[in-house]
Amino acid sequence: MTTAPNPAYLIRTASLAPSALAHRTHPIVPTNHRDTVSLGDSTGLAHTAVHLCRLPPGATSTTPHWHTHDDEWCFILDDGGDGVLLVWEPAEGAGACAQGQGVPREERLKTGDFLGFKAGEPRAHALRAGGGEVRYLVGGSRQPMDSTVYPLEGKRLVVDRSQGSTQAWKVDEKDIQAVGTKPPPVV
Repeated sequence: MTTAPNPAYLIRTASLAPSALAHRTHPIVPTNHRDTVSLGDSTGLAHTAVHLCRLPPGATSTTPHWHTHDDEWCFILDDGGDGVLLVWEPAEGAGACAQGQGVPREERLKTGDFLGFKAGEPRAHALRAGGGEVRYLVGGSRQPMDSTVYPLEGKRLVVDRSQGSTQAWKVDEKDIQAVGTKPPPVV
């Protein structure tokens, strides 16, 4: 009996070979990396990102960051035994986010955890695996424009999806200059 191919809207993730997940290094801090496959892109989703990710033991998923316009979420499929969420928030009223001060705190992950990060809230976050592999889904909205803020690095990634394709630029916070009106401060 011949098995029919899956329709375009269906990905059987349990059947994916490990090689189906691409090894991705982070554009700001290349030592941060994960293995990922874009389920949203693979099924043709245009306004929602969904990625299946594996985080090798000891690896950090991304550079702690937050988004100005895109909501982001994460669902922990397997906490790897001792994976953690790194969370960094600016000291109240200190404006530390723009200055890259402080150290992220660690919150223990548990299988089944759902994490939600509202657009515009300066709560930088990343995942770190301990001794075991962490598996998770991550996704969010895809607004036409977004800035991903990396407060501990003093950088941003500006993303423009407004013309039907995606363009991105790395920007140092120290190089941002107001044109016309003064932009609001990064808190």
